[in-house]
Amino acid sequence: MGVIRKSLMISTGGLVRGSSKKQRNAKAQLKELREQTELARAQAVAAGVRQAKPLSFGDQMRANWGLSPKQQEEPSQLPEAPAAPAPGWYPSPNQVGQMQWWDGAQWTPSYAPKQST
Repeated sequence: MGVIRKSLMISTGGLVRGSSKKQRNAKAQLKELREQTELARAQAVAAGVRQAKPLSFGDQMRANWGLSPKQQEEPSQLPEAPAAPAPGWYPSPNQVGQMQWWDGAQWTPSYAPKQST
């Protein structure tokens, strides 16, 4: 609550409200929603309807993303990482105009002059 609103609320003896209209509307809507939920629960109990178990977070996400039952049953597979380039001489990322040996996993300290084509 802002200092100005608080001071107006105190100095006017409560004529100026401490919360904004937006906050009051949100609070009223929340209260109404809670009352509707309680009423629905009471009606379900009176009718003898068994309450469904709440969905887990994962089930909620699968439902929201619209996955098929088969996709829901199978764990998702991450795409395979692309294969690294084969060992060989490649243009050096560190030295302009040079070739550097790639051993299939990392760059080696071996350099050679770039051949003209």
